[in-house]
Amino acid sequence: MHMGSTHDSTISSAECEKLLKNLVIPPRPLVLDTLMAMRNDPNINLQKVVTVIASDLALSATILKAANSPIIKRGKRISSVSQAVSLLGIKNVVNLVSGLVLRTRLTGKAPAGIEVFWERAMLISLICTELAQHFGLSSEDGASYALFHNSGIALMLMRYPHYERTLELIEMASDDRVSKVETELHGTSHDIVGYLVGLAWNMPEPFCQAILLQYDPGVFDTRVNLPLDHDARQTIALTRAATNVWRTLTPGKRDAGWDALSAAVLGLLGIDPAEFEDWRDRMHAQLAV
Repeated sequence: MHMGSTHDSTISSAECEKLLKNLVIPPRPLVLDTLMAMRNDPNINLQKVVTVIASDLALSATILKAANSPIIKRGKRISSVSQAVSLLGIKNVVNLVSGLVLRTRLTGKAPAGIEVFWERAMLISLICTELAQHFGLSSEDGASYALFHNSGIALMLMRYPHYERTLELIEMASDDRVSKVETELHGTSHDIVGYLVGLAWNMPEPFCQAILLQYDPGVFDTRVNLPLDHDARQTIALTRAATNVWRTLTPGKRDAGWDALSAAVLGLLGIDPAEFEDWRDRMHAQLAV
């Protein structure tokens, strides 16, 4: 049974060529290889990570900002990179730094909306981590995926002059309409563009597929045959739930697609809806500080 995919799970080579002519995807930076090696090294120690970050002002500022987020901060203000890395944990730090690398490589002469986009991506990534920890869910790639899954938006902001207006429209659209709205206005959508970024940067194929299929209505129904394993589906579900927390942060603000998806998303994660709502309220109170 297939419940009507948003689009095919593969992109034709002709479509790839056409998109790549219009979108310049920067090459994968070497520092990302270093970071991923550090993330996967069982013998990595705190001091090695601190040394890499402390040598770069932009990286240091990002990590300190994350550590002092209302979600993470435990009491007094964090003022040193060493404290921040210790508090956040090595894998979270490498994920955040990877996100910053992505940000600096994909953002040239930035339109006004790009800063708001990256702030949002980082916050959703932090919420995603907190969500997984609170409900005891293992998500190796959750924080990375939360940062990378909308990377196509960054490129489209750079490429299409009126894309900021499109972003406003898709924020008000249900999930199954997002790609359609973008395609009608620009000839492609950020899930496809993000998939191409992932391929160009040699990200694992399941990770790229999760970017491509994030709006497919069958993602949260394991009876639907898609090229995604359970971990990939859970990662998408975690990010979608974290996005709901962010979208409803302002009182009275709605998440247009959540009502249709919430039962399936939370069901896949094994989270009771009432427990999720209680936790979301607590997160809102924390973030309002």
